[in-house]
Amino acid sequence: MDTVLDLPPPNKKRRIPKACAACHRSKLKCDERRPCTRCVQSGTTCVWHEKTQDPVAERFERVEHAIRALNERIDVRDTPIAASTGSTLDRPQDTAVEHTAVDETSTTICGMFSVRQPAIRDVIASGVVLESDAQTWFAFFMAGCDRFVPVFDPKRDTFHSVRRRSTVLFDVLITVGCMAASGSLSKAFLSLYQVVKQHTSDLTLHDSGHCLESVQALLVIASYSDSCATILDTAVRASLRLRLPETVTLVYTSIAQGTDAGSRTEKCSAEQYASTRTWHGLVLLDQILSLDGGKARSVTVAVPRRVRALLSHPHCSMLDLRLFAQVELNELRASCHAAVAASANGGEQVLHQTINGCLLDLSMWHSEWEALINRNVSGDVENTVFVVNLRIQHAWAVLTLQLRALAASGVENLAVMTDTQRALAFSAKLAAERHLELLLTSTPAAPSPGAPEEHTICLRPYASNFRFAMEFVWAKNVFCVLIVLRLAILLGDPVSTLSRRLQQTQDFLDELKKVGKGANMHYTQILSQIAEKCQRAVEGSVEASADLLQESSIPHEFLLGWNFPGLNLCYLPLDWQDLFLDFDPLD
Repeated sequence: MDTVLDLPPPNKKRRIPKACAACHRSKLKCDERRPCTRCVQSGTTCVWHEKTQDPVAERFERVEHAIRALNERIDVRDTPIAASTGSTLDRPQDTAVEHTAVDETSTTICGMFSVRQPAIRDVIASGVVLESDAQTWFAFFMAGCDRFVPVFDPKRDTFHSVRRRSTVLFDVLITVGCMAASGSLSKAFLSLYQVVKQHTSDLTLHDSGHCLESVQALLVIASYSDSCATILDTAVRASLRLRLPETVTLVYTSIAQGTDAGSRTEKCSAEQYASTRTWHGLVLLDQILSLDGGKARSVTVAVPRRVRALLSHPHCSMLDLRLFAQVELNELRASCHAAVAASANGGEQVLHQTINGCLLDLSMWHSEWEALINRNVSGDVENTVFVVNLRIQHAWAVLTLQLRALAASGVENLAVMTDTQRALAFSAKLAAERHLELLLTSTPAAPSPGAPEEHTICLRPYASNFRFAMEFVWAKNVFCVLIVLRLAILLGDPVSTLSRRLQQTQDFLDELKKVGKGANMHYTQILSQIAEKCQRAVEGSVEASADLLQESSIPHEFLLGWNFPGLNLCYLPLDWQDLFLDFDPLD
């Protein structure tokens, strides 16, 4: 609430319109009992009178006095908090205060306006959730969501440590974990979501109080938000204020000089590496949104291969391999896409040579990083999960490269494509099929203590973790399956092949439906509708097959939110009789 001060009127200034120079300089009033020297010599007395002050000026004096008084109160109130945390956005919790769902203060400005200050208490202290539920949802985040936002260290970022260091980050992790555990339509998540909305507003409004944890909070919010690009750039701006790039440079320099463990304390080294990990997390999301979402690039990595040097840091974790591998891959993808765009006007032979060079670079990345994972990741189950994820990333890079090259040729109609262009479409189809098969790869789960070997459960490690995934992961994998079905129809695959692809699509849909209802289920609905159309075409509907061949419309979820190539491909023959000859569902 705004603070109203009952202040006395300010002292009115006095002036001396008819006074001697000495009295005028000293501003002292002489009288008959204590005349000044000049008055004694001249035998006179200075004449004084009071002037009524201007009402507007008097009001401004009152306002200035009120602001000074409020600033003094704020300084007194915030001094112990700032001393313990260094930021007004991330304060320790005071569990003795009264619990309220909304915790706000305000500062009066110019007597007419007030600005909300950041919330002080977290969702537990405010009574929004129970501590037991918060612990469950925090554990849920660290059991799967951290793989999609790999900037946390399970040894450093524990429940009590995060709560002590940052109200904002703690509430954000609890909220995302609740979404993964209970769904985005649950009552608990909707309540927590309102808190995160206020935190997002606070972090945008009061950017002077940012710390590393607030940058991490913004990164997580951006990863699971519809306004991901805007919030991400806010996080990047905050990281620049904290000089995170300079910290990353220091870490690289210390590794190159071999002085990481000798010249700094263990705590300093851990904090600097946490900053390095967070900075690369920002870079990764910026890469994803620029390569596959149409966002303008905010950060560019000069020499992406150097991220491998960070693997030798003593604080490097297994999740860091996933993070640094993707940062290097996406920078390589950006270079490949730029090379393809530059060679598009040089003729088919130049484009073909460029694509082959890019494919070689992607293959080298895949083989080298798989070797790094085999050396650094212990445990058969964990190793298998990392390798499957790496192969999916490689298949996605090859698929989008082929489709970008096909789009650069400027031809969308397969009926009029040259042999080279059709070869590109066929290569893209193979990469998409490889991607789909990897999504459905089954691996044995970690056995329960004392359980017999025959009771070992096989899981699909990638598809089964979709409950933890951000929207981009849903969108890109559904897009991949759509491309498999679309190119199978356009390139005239036999019915037996189409039937197998439709069965794989149904298996993938079953995995998505296990997640339950939520914000990303519309992607499941899109895929289900396309699969039904393809099923009708396979079962012998000539009209359905003709519609699929001609259709080049793009679902608005992909058209507005993402920049995936290939969904505008179609088959429109110059001779309409060929439309029915090229696809025979009874073949």
